Amino acid sequence: MSPEMTTQDRRRELAEFLRSRRARRTPAEAGLPTFGRRRTPGLRREEVATLAGVSITWYTWLEQARDIRVSRQILGSLATALGLDEVERVHLFRLADEPPPDGPPSRPELPPQYELLLTHLDPNPAFIVNPRFDILAWNRGCELLYGDLGALPTARRNVLWLTFTSPEVREMSRDWESEAALTVALFRTQANEGILAPGITALIAELTDASPDFARLWRRKELAPFVPQARTIDHPLLGEVTLDYVKLHVANDDKTLVSYLLPPGSEVESRFLKFVGNPET
Repeated sequence: MSPEMTTQDRRRELAEFLRSRRARRTPAEAGLPTFGRRRTPGLRREEVATLAGVSITWYTWLEQARDIRVSRQILGSLATALGLDEVERVHLFRLADEPPPDGPPSRPELPPQYELLLTHLDPNPAFIVNPRFDILAWNRGCELLYGDLGALPTARRNVLWLTFTSPEVREMSRDWESEAALTVALFRTQANEGILAPGITALIAELTDASPDFARLWRRKELAPFVPQARTIDHPLLGEVTLDYVKLHVANDDKTLVSYLLPPGSEVESRFLKFVGNPET
């Protein structure tokens, strides 16, 4: 949507979009019986209203671009009634000035180039996350920080979950309170309008129940931009280690590469190599 689009422009676009999709949808596709000849091949307004569970007057006003507010629940009902695909559903929500719902789940497989990049970054701990901060792929260096991620249930391979529920991860932090608060603020900032997406609200609810610390920090509603910085940890095997922490967004994707960088040729790198091994072996 153009940033210059006014509220009235948005309402008109929404009305036109609904009319166009109503005209495209046949009664048979919507599971409605047909009797006699119809003047138009699409659905009538009263049929869409009935399918979506709203009044015909209210739906008529919506198609007339009247100044009315549409709830997320009704938007979902309209999308179903009109047979919208995922792209059209997102478009409908944006026209109504609502954060779009979650799209189809991300493919569990990542492009092989991502895995290759993680391998080349060893022994630098590196991993790839989605907007929920789920860890989708990682290298051997990463397992030195977060343990055997492969042994965890998929839903628990999550940066927030590990930060707030793993005693081992917590004990490595020199200043857990500050780092945890920053992680929550970064998450809220990166989620942006997607903060109301079902997958994210479910994660927040689970964390709120599992961790009073998360619930307390989440209530602050703090935001923070990401700034590359150094982080010092007390590792049970490596001792005190200082790493540079960077994040890079993957082009044309909703994923992010996160890496802790070791000074090349340093004693710290040697310590990591001792436990990770040669990444090419």
